[in-house]
Amino acid sequence: MLEVRDLRKTYATTVALDGATFAVERGEIFGLLGPNGAGKTTTIRIALGIIEADSGTVHFKGELLTPEMKNVLAYLPEERGLYRKSKVMDVLVYFGTLRGVQPKEAKNRAETWLKRFELSNYGNRKVDELSKGMQQKVQFISCLLHEPELLILDEPFSGLDPVNQIIMKDMMRDLKQAGKTIVFSTHQMEQAEKLCDRI
Repeated sequence: MLEVRDLRKTYATTVALDGATFAVERGEIFGLLGPNGAGKTTTIRIALGIIEADSGTVHFKGELLTPEMKNVLAYLPEERGLYRKSKVMDVLVYFGTLRGVQPKEAKNRAETWLKRFELSNYGNRKVDELSKGMQQKVQFISCLLHEPELLILDEPFSGLDPVNQIIMKDMMRDLKQAGKTIVFSTHQMEQAEKLCDRI
């Protein structure tokens, strides 16, 4: 489904990537494992077309990645990207509509996901009133509203306590069972070993 070929990227005198190559099969959980600074986020951002590689290619379903293909992808960055002064439901509906979901349907999907993440009572709260872990779950929900085929998650467990890490892992397994493909980066070997089909 996703094929990264010989990616190379240099920042000034720092070599961030030197020939990164891998392929992700449909319906699997694929892990990018490495210490901080290994180039995981750079790889992800190149794969999504956020930054350009010095050389190498990214193919999605056998074709070079195009802007149109991004509508079936989802990206969870390590940094929070929510509007902190807005209400949770308003933020989720907004992100859903950015991906082509009608507002009413986006609201319905958001309500369903908030319930699954045990956040039903927080839809009318402002984002900055939530804990870091709750914000991370809301950000994850924002990635699901347009029902993407491929999810790319950069350190998805960042800021989550052990209980919420379990909830997130269970949700990722459920998404896999539903036929979704997941790529996630981590520097924690244990997480990768327990979740991934391949690393």
